[in-house]
Amino acid sequence: MSIKAKKYVTTIIKYMDILTILLLSAVLVLFFINRNPKFLSTSNLTNIVQQNAALIIVSVGTTFVVISGNMDLSSGSLIVLTACMTGVVFRATGNIWLGMITCIGVAMLISTMNAALIAYGKINAVIITLSCMIWARGLALGITGSKSIPVPSTVLQRIYQPFWGSFFNITFILVVLCMGTGWFLLNRTKFGRYTKAIGENEITAQLAGVNTKLVKFGIFAFAGLLTGIASLVDLSRLGSAVAMIGYGMEMNAVVAVVIGGNKLSGGEGSFAKTLCGLLFMCLLSNGLATLNLMDSQVYLLKGMIILIALAIQRGSNLIRLRWLRVLNEKD
Repeated sequence: MSIKAKKYVTTIIKYMDILTILLLSAVLVLFFINRNPKFLSTSNLTNIVQQNAALIIVSVGTTFVVISGNMDLSSGSLIVLTACMTGVVFRATGNIWLGMITCIGVAMLISTMNAALIAYGKINAVIITLSCMIWARGLALGITGSKSIPVPSTVLQRIYQPFWGSFFNITFILVVLCMGTGWFLLNRTKFGRYTKAIGENEITAQLAGVNTKLVKFGIFAFAGLLTGIASLVDLSRLGSAVAMIGYGMEMNAVVAVVIGGNKLSGGEGSFAKTLCGLLFMCLLSNGLATLNLMDSQVYLLKGMIILIALAIQRGSNLIRLRWLRVLNEKD
């Protein structure tokens, strides 16, 4: 094999997981266009981004958590709890700014508590965040009484309302800023390098001088900050705090991160893979919603399609590893 040909093959192998999920996304697009010719219309694409803005923001934090070899199952419940707290504060004071500060503050407070238990208490992240997922949603249900809390604030509404055309609004800006900040932290700072090192081998990273406890604390605290922002974004879109807001958000975020090609075991990953995973998940959710199916059918199809996509992604990864071994043997 010539050097040039080998270079092309190596590039394809390197990005095979990204190419695989992009190909699967293209298959989804072709199917949904056949069912709905307006699937790729500007209005529907705008709707896809706006409806999934909170998921995209949460996935930024989830990317760091997964790359570090951990898991965060609390984001969905934190979204509903902080949204309800915002509604309660606004209803009591009439001050939306105080409500928004409460939203971010509560998300940060709970996340730092979880982070401290995980990093310094050495308790498994799944156990801590799973318990948080349960009690936070229970507390939110207690606060709302299973009823919605209207938040009729023009300031909050402006986050979702477009100010240029039908696409650009504060929500879109927040999505871009969160993604950009996450990419910079992961690829241009010690924090990102240490995150990958912890995911690859925490003991080795610690022996190399990395303050693994502080880095893990920072990872979950950062994820909590993004969850608070996502809560405000969802609240501005819905206009009220409802008990079902953020339901399933944590699992959708994890699936988006993993299905894009990031290793669930940690140590390896990128935001390009997360974006590709988000593209697949957002297209799938929106496309199924346009088919006028019953909720039970939507959940069934979504779960089956995700399972098939994960299996295909796993298969492509095995092929990639085999090709790499073949190339190394030829060298």
